[in-house]
Amino acid sequence: MRYRLLWMVLLGLGLAFILLVGVQFTSAVSNNPIVSDNPIISDEETSSGLSDDAVGSGSVDSGLTPVFFRTISEYGLATEKKLRLNGTSEPNAVLTLLNENTRLRQFKSDESGNWDIVLDIDPKQTLVLEVVMFVEGDLSIRGDETIYRLPVPRGDKEEDSFALPALIMVSAPGGPSRIVQSPFGGSPTNGPLSMGPIDYDDRGGVILSGTTAAEGRVRIYAGGEAFGETRVGAGGRWNFIAGNLLPRGEYPIAAELIGPEGVKARVTVPFELLPPSKNNEKSASDLPDVKYEPFRWQVRRTLIGGGHQTTAIFAPQEAEALIVTQD
Repeated sequence: MRYRLLWMVLLGLGLAFILLVGVQFTSAVSNNPIVSDNPIISDEETSSGLSDDAVGSGSVDSGLTPVFFRTISEYGLATEKKLRLNGTSEPNAVLTLLNENTRLRQFKSDESGNWDIVLDIDPKQTLVLEVVMFVEGDLSIRGDETIYRLPVPRGDKEEDSFALPALIMVSAPGGPSRIVQSPFGGSPTNGPLSMGPIDYDDRGGVILSGTTAAEGRVRIYAGGEAFGETRVGAGGRWNFIAGNLLPRGEYPIAAELIGPEGVKARVTVPFELLPPSKNNEKSASDLPDVKYEPFRWQVRRTLIGGGHQTTAIFAPQEAEALIVTQD
């Protein structure tokens, strides 16, 4: 009986030791994230483009400084242009610039996380630019922002079309698109109020945005009916986000700036909510579909998670019609 009791005690101590080791091992694994084995994109990967699984997303809460485009500028002659990109990221990070998901340039941020590059571009060139950041520990994170450069389509005189500024637009999931350079030369404006692009998805969700030099509230109208209101934020920027509110079809959308003494300004644009795309699959090319019109462009692109997002940009009232004749 005595030996049996001793054996049971020893067995219990052994099981407790095994359980303690298992708990410590599980804790160690959970505190160490799984990271990529390849910090640099190989030529084999870039020859056919990157898959969505090849890099992470900038929306992941990694505790790192994400990649952002701070300033974007295009300059040069009508036949030869340069595109300068300036931004921030994690300090001393290796950065890869992608065009249509294929590696275009590799560079590094400085000790403060700042970076600046200049690209030689063809004026006829369409660009879809993103940045992937590689940091210590072989972790790769794709920035949320995408730059779209879309030249004016060729008209009766090719040199006249490419002399016009291309559309340069920055887009990020869940936020308003930013127009860096408009082929129309500006945005619809009335007094202190300007309306920027209108973003919408196939389900009728919409993001409106703009700027104003005056304080107050901005009320939004669709087809003459008010359907939302927002306050002017810091720096004079305003945006309004709504889900499943806009019907299909074409109708005016207006933004009205309201101050303490009433309406200060009103801007109206000819909006059209296009029907959903029949093809919901992500194509091999990341190039967007563009509906060109004399005073309005609609830029539709496929989202990584499925579905489509469209950005409508509008000409100021005083703008001249762009060349829209295509071969």
